[in-house]
Amino acid sequence: MKYIITAFTLALSSLVFTQAVMANNDYKGDYKKSYKKDYTEDYKKAVPPKKAVLPVDLVKADFAVMVLGSSGPVATSNGRAGSSLLIFVEGKPTLVIDTGSGSFKSLALSGATLADAHQFLYTHMHIDHTSDMSAMVKSLFFHRLGAGLLLPPAINFYGPDSDVPAYDSMSAYVDGHYDASIGVERYLHGFAAAFFGGQSPFVPIGHNLPFDVSSNAITDVLYDHTGVSVKSIPVFHGGTPSVAYRVEYKGKSIVWTGDTNSSTDNIIKLAKKADVLIYDTAILDNPTPEFLLMFHTTPTRLGEVAAKAKPKKLVLSHLSATTEANIYSIKKIIKSQGYRGKIIPAEDLQVINVW
Repeated sequence: MKYIITAFTLALSSLVFTQAVMANNDYKGDYKKSYKKDYTEDYKKAVPPKKAVLPVDLVKADFAVMVLGSSGPVATSNGRAGSSLLIFVEGKPTLVIDTGSGSFKSLALSGATLADAHQFLYTHMHIDHTSDMSAMVKSLFFHRLGAGLLLPPAINFYGPDSDVPAYDSMSAYVDGHYDASIGVERYLHGFAAAFFGGQSPFVPIGHNLPFDVSSNAITDVLYDHTGVSVKSIPVFHGGTPSVAYRVEYKGKSIVWTGDTNSSTDNIIKLAKKADVLIYDTAILDNPTPEFLLMFHTTPTRLGEVAAKAKPKKLVLSHLSATTEANIYSIKKIIKSQGYRGKIIPAEDLQVINVW
């Protein structure tokens, strides 16, 4: 009996001790949870959350380009926008080159504004390079208004002249959209008067550039007071009046070929020793249908041009589903033609700083 009582007493003591330990652990756990919760809440109040990094935040150099659209005319599941570039000078968007389908949305996602960008450059009048023009212009209105600025004295549009019945010249294209009497977007004149209290009218001006591909003359398009200069040269794109552009700032240069089959050596001349050459990469060497050879540059020809022009960086843009799926082999072909610089496939919202 004595041993039974002793065993019972030990068991009871053990049970009491265990419950006490568990109670203490529960207290510690509750204390830790409470302390952690209070500490976390206090920390969150004391330290503001990190601001999301936007593509515009990646612009670091005094001269840079952002790819707003890196595709062509076909809507594909990768979501690439049609061709469009945004040029930055001293951290500010300054020039827009082409405004292809979807580039307006890319601009919105980029975090950039067009408050200081009132020069629009167009390589040619195909819809995958022009379709978002009016959306960009109207956004410029709002960006200027939000920045407390009036409209600039003029909004300038540069692009090829034309003697081809199927295509308007740049000036005719601008008039067709914005002429105060007959333009399809003529209402923007009334919006400008309302937005800015009649203090700054909407003055769109189209400028026609030489497009005769039999000429290799380089045209001085503009020289901005900030030190930015733009040059153009005619390129062949299946009979569509077309030009390529070279933008320069402080001895640095960015070239965009636009769409071309590179049948002349004009790109070689325009892009000589450029810092960045952005090239039409829409087809393979044996495309289907074959008539695409009249409109776009094969990887072999692209490599030949790049090897002679010797840009520091070669950016492959205007990508199709076919070329995007064959980037590795395209790079090999380009290198086999003697190009030794860096080759970069373009991506929407990609920023290339020119150091």
